[in-house]
Amino acid sequence: MNIKFDHISLSAKNPEKMRDFLVALLDVKVGTRAKLSFDGYFLFAGDKDVIHIFGQSQPSKHNATEQNIVHHISFFSDNYKDVMDRISSLDLHYSIKQASDSSKVQIFVRAPENLMIEIQAVPPK
Repeated sequence: MNIKFDHISLSAKNPEKMRDFLVALLDVKVGTRAKLSFDGYFLFAGDKDVIHIFGQSQPSKHNATEQNIVHHISFFSDNYKDVMDRISSLDLHYSIKQASDSSKVQIFVRAPENLMIEIQAVPPK
């Protein structure tokens, strides 16, 4: 069996704030969303919807609990400078750790609602 990442779905108290943050940080685009019975957004990387965001405005089996089971979301960027420029322009606090098994670094940024975003990238030499 082969598997690959498809998407992550986030239940957000403020879906618009989460959408705007992720669009600004990751350069994903808001795209066409499936017709569902609740409001939300699909964010696309290229032609693939990778992040689904929906609100908590009404009780739903889809809403996250008080204790979120998602620790962090990780992405890979092929442009370290662009990632750091975006973080700087958004005036975000971040931390960087060297990946133990490669030349990649892991850049950690805190998103709204305490969600941790990891962006892996290879810094210039």
